[in-house]
Amino acid sequence: MTSSFPHHQEIFMKRIIVLVFGFTFLVSMSHAAVGFGGGAQAGISISSFPKAISDGYGMGFGFGAHGDVNIIKFLTLRLNFDYHIFPSKKDKIRDDLAAANAVNASDITVEGLNANIVGITVNGIAKLPTGSSVTPYGLLGFGMHIASVSDLKVTYQGQPVTVTGTSGLGSDTNFGMNFGAGSEFGLGNVKLYFEVEYVLIFSSGSSTGHIPITVGVTI
Repeated sequence: MTSSFPHHQEIFMKRIIVLVFGFTFLVSMSHAAVGFGGGAQAGISISSFPKAISDGYGMGFGFGAHGDVNIIKFLTLRLNFDYHIFPSKKDKIRDDLAAANAVNASDITVEGLNANIVGITVNGIAKLPTGSSVTPYGLLGFGMHIASVSDLKVTYQGQPVTVTGTSGLGSDTNFGMNFGAGSEFGLGNVKLYFEVEYVLIFSSGSSTGHIPITVGVTI
């Protein structure tokens, strides 16, 4: 990932404004009586990174908040704010460094190189009427994703070691889309949901993504 984000803060802010304006515009265009809700979500996510770095990451976890606008009974617009972190496979990095430099892996300690993704998305949720408290749905959304990687810190026999190409990785901001399916469970005024989706981020070079598996609550 490149460190281009600091040079694109103005563009990033404009994109935020466009997303929020678009979300508000869609709501204001609806002639139906709308309802509002909001809540929080958390879960795990499976990394789907470019092949060059995919071996260094596996399962991640995340959490966030959302706001809902119920346009009609079975159509909802949802504004999501999500944060996901994918810890690097430090044992694998350590073993690879040891093999490449013909030293004992026990003499090496590894920290950092964790991947973080902040997502701000607008999602359309189409629900399937079932006449029960369980409502399946499909979702389709788009938004922006801020991806960053923390610096890699390596020590050998207690002494810091510089690994070329792993410092100053910075952040990168890109548009993306997401799609998936889930089920909503009505419990009076509270709704629980479980969903699985695929998040595709259109980064320069190879696109990247991840697969969140989320449990949430909406009031």
